Amino acid sequence: MGKKFDGFELILLACCFLLFAGFCLTKGKLDGGTEKSGAGSGQSMADTGGELSREELVLREQEAYLQKNAPQETAVSGSGSEEQPAAESEAREAVSESAEAQQPAKGAETQEATYEDLKIRVLIKTADYAGYFHDKLVLKGNSPLHLNGDTYVAGAGEAVEITQDSPWFQNGCITVHPENSEAGISVENLKRAQGVPVYEGIFEVYQGSNGLVLVNELPLETYLKYVVPSEMPASYAGEALKAQAVCARTYAYRQMLGGGLSEYHAQVDDSVSYQVYNNTSRQESADQAVDATAGQILTCDGEPITAYFFSTSSGHTSTDEVWDSSSDEVYLESVYLGDNAAPDISTEEAFANFITTKDESNFEAEDGWYRWQVTLPIDYLNRRIAQYGIGTLSSIEVVRRSTGGAVETLTVHGTSGSRTLTSEYEIRELFSTKGYPVLKNDGKTTTEMSLMPSAYFICTPVTENGTVTGYRFIGGGYGHGVGMSQNGAAHMAERGSTYEEILHFFYANVELTEIGTTGE
Repeated sequence: MGKKFDGFELILLACCFLLFAGFCLTKGKLDGGTEKSGAGSGQSMADTGGELSREELVLREQEAYLQKNAPQETAVSGSGSEEQPAAESEAREAVSESAEAQQPAKGAETQEATYEDLKIRVLIKTADYAGYFHDKLVLKGNSPLHLNGDTYVAGAGEAVEITQDSPWFQNGCITVHPENSEAGISVENLKRAQGVPVYEGIFEVYQGSNGLVLVNELPLETYLKYVVPSEMPASYAGEALKAQAVCARTYAYRQMLGGGLSEYHAQVDDSVSYQVYNNTSRQESADQAVDATAGQILTCDGEPITAYFFSTSSGHTSTDEVWDSSSDEVYLESVYLGDNAAPDISTEEAFANFITTKDESNFEAEDGWYRWQVTLPIDYLNRRIAQYGIGTLSSIEVVRRSTGGAVETLTVHGTSGSRTLTSEYEIRELFSTKGYPVLKNDGKTTTEMSLMPSAYFICTPVTENGTVTGYRFIGGGYGHGVGMSQNGAAHMAERGSTYEEILHFFYANVELTEIGTTGE
């Protein structure tokens, strides 16, 4: 005989049906959209080659991050600002709607806090920094992990696999708290330069339209101890590392005020798109540099600056004019890194004489990237300019240089037209040396550079039997040349300069200010 349902059981059955229907509606919202691919990141670390030294890998990573983070009005890519793809927008909305967890601190709250109180929220990208959405996450704590309080407790060393279907999600989020926040949580299915990365602080895992989104929240000062050795070799002199720590803190704090990744419940990500974080594990020398400068940032008129830095100078630095900026920042000036008087570079002839000689008094005169040269074949250059529809290459004309000597405007003349480029990044990208040997100042060569090493160059045609077979580029420096030269800072430190002296040498009209006292 069949069992009859009483009133109470019918109510329970109805409640279960309503809960299931609600879940289906929510999942339907999250299933739209696609994530933006990592292709727009320019030089990701997956693109680095085995020929580069560890130092050059670090410097190349920070160079790419700086190129992607020039001011919004600056046409760094040469194409101006692009509209956000609809698919990316949908994916972001799906993440932000999927949870009601903690949001990043608002700009005003961040500005009022002292540096000891500040925590930064870092979006952790997938393997090879390819994207934001993870198929799954395998977490292992060095102390017990609490998932959403005591919903689930994993013992120390126990691997926890999280997927979209994991039962621990509450309102689309799992908060992972270790009993000891300094003991660290490893993400077993991620690989970085150090191997499997271990993270301090807590994790939040969000259900997104294309997978899981992982956010690491930790104290700002702790975060910097993983950024500094990932952006500058930890073997550099202590005062140079301190200067780097101040630059990194200034950049991070400025991003925290802006809230650029709030749709992902974060403020920065861990890649070259912002600052490289935890690619290299903590190093004692970098820890000491962060501690010695605790809370210090660079400000101009009471506001944190954009503390640009790059690898190696040609001898001169430039302002943000190299990006065709609509208004030059007053804290950026062209400086000469040498004991001798700055040479004249006001004409093409004068600059050619400068770039083809070596000032032994220059701080970086013995560094590999101080001077370099490369020859690009005419067939290769014709393929590079095919995108412009101007025929085959007739000549390359430097129209204008920055005050420091970087090519700021360049016209490529073809057999059926011309194309003018007005951004040093676009110029360097056009003349990519990937696959062609760049001979450096120290006699070493590399073929793994996705960009021309810098825009501080001259170029001349190479002929054979009266026919142009290619162009020879002779240049100096590595990077955009704006702000602080990292190798220049290292050599200044070796010569006895303090980090304060280094920062004031490279940045004008700035003050060292402690976070929490800006604007007072």
